[in-house]
Amino acid sequence: MTEPDTEVRSQQGLDRIVFFSDAVVAIAITLVVLPLVDSARDTPEGAGAFLRENGFALVAAGISFAVIAGFWRDHHALFTRVTGYDEVVVRLNLLWLAGIVLMPVATVLEVAAPHGDPLSVGLYLGVIAVTMIVSRLLAARVRAAGFLRGDLRPGVRGAAVPWVPVALFLVVSAVALLVPSVGLYALLAMLFAPLLSRALAGGAR
Repeated sequence: MTEPDTEVRSQQGLDRIVFFSDAVVAIAITLVVLPLVDSARDTPEGAGAFLRENGFALVAAGISFAVIAGFWRDHHALFTRVTGYDEVVVRLNLLWLAGIVLMPVATVLEVAAPHGDPLSVGLYLGVIAVTMIVSRLLAARVRAAGFLRGDLRPGVRGAAVPWVPVALFLVVSAVALLVPSVGLYALLAMLFAPLLSRALAGGAR
């Protein structure tokens, strides 16, 4: 009998993991904007007053929406090629979902805190960083366990490509925390992550 931690599960079980993950992401992405719905209902002065009072909250919600959507897109792209799973994959996926669920909480704390508050900024960036790392570990696990359809094993340099955005994000996070006046605007540097990844991927060929 195969041990539970190495047993390859059925396609039906894999589908349930994907459906559950999609449902959790959908709820989390809704919770990001839900406080704005409540605020709009409690602002009888109209749209102008709502926009003036909630400008930063709208920006924060937009960033968090984009972050969660990006995480889901990568998760979806990975699991369209996954052919099986084991207990390690399940646990890593649950840890990834925990990061997704914490995103709305971190967003609300960031909006409610004084501008540049290091604790709220650190929590927000920490949740994103941990979720990014877990997503890479999840992808590495399904590849190492042979659960990835059509997988061409990358070399050492090729395997490092997915970690480029993580490394850049850690640098950006350090800048955001050490220079409070910059704050979350440092995240704009993440726009260069695809360029760096493509450059490293090109050099790995």
